[in-house]
Amino acid sequence: MRTHRLLAAAGAAALTLLLSACNAEGTSGGPETGSGKGAVAWSFPSQDVAVWADQLVFMESIVEDAGYEFLTHDPGFDAQKQINDWQAWITRGDVKAMGGFPLDANLVTGVMTEAETAGIPMIGYIIEWPGVKASTLTPAYEGGVELGKRAGEWIVENYGSESVGVAILGDFGNPYGQEQARGYHDGLAETEAKVTVAELQTLDRNEGHSNMQSQLTADPDTRVVLSAGADMGLGARQAIIDSGVAADDPEWFVGATDSTDEVLDLIGTGDDIWRTAFVSKTSELAEANAKLLIDAAEGKPVQTTTVPATEVTADNLEEFRSPK
Repeated sequence: MRTHRLLAAAGAAALTLLLSACNAEGTSGGPETGSGKGAVAWSFPSQDVAVWADQLVFMESIVEDAGYEFLTHDPGFDAQKQINDWQAWITRGDVKAMGGFPLDANLVTGVMTEAETAGIPMIGYIIEWPGVKASTLTPAYEGGVELGKRAGEWIVENYGSESVGVAILGDFGNPYGQEQARGYHDGLAETEAKVTVAELQTLDRNEGHSNMQSQLTADPDTRVVLSAGADMGLGARQAIIDSGVAADDPEWFVGATDSTDEVLDLIGTGDDIWRTAFVSKTSELAEANAKLLIDAAEGKPVQTTTVPATEVTADNLEEFRSPK
């Protein structure tokens, strides 16, 4: 996909429009409103994803305690808007470091050059791309292995040598989603479970619901769902229940490498078909992001950090709750 860049000759009027649009999405004002240290900025593709929105809440207090203004926005899953806002941050003049997760990494080449020219270090999230100084990573593959293994053990315990259908939900168009899926496969393979696996390209709850409806028709022996995202998994769970399965049916297993408060509530019941989740704690992700941003802003050496995944259980689920 070709890279779209704002033309340097766009003029003061275009720049004003960009800054106004960025402010309309919750980004703070210009340099005159910032602290003496300046600002740092963080970008997620959307604030409709709980794990992203929650991180911003945690990050804001850490960044402001360090003396910086915290800039963020909500591109609404619009890749070009995300890049436009990054460019607006660069032109502010007071931004000391930027970071986040680009919706389309193919679009970042031009803006990375602009940031480098302006002397603004870039921090990554989940993925690394050319030019980033360091990233906050989660163990996509390792978390997938743990969930796949847990599901395989459950299949052996409940179905023995009987073949069971497994639906894997995720975005397989990016390296992170591909690594998760590979982990699910390898985790299942570590057990004696006999499975038939279907990968369902899924981005949100609605697609999770519709894809699972189709899967139940295509393979009526499906009894396991492994989901990369909480919302898409919740959509699949609802499709299963809509098909006539009870929420506490002991013959079903739903799990994910993500969680939300809604998922935590289901796990907390102890008998829902949503059995478990393997996730990195939101607070720890936010702390890693904020530390990398602040260190980069202050010219300190930065190193990629991997936040480990932990299994969510009824005993520890309160540690994964969204900030109030």
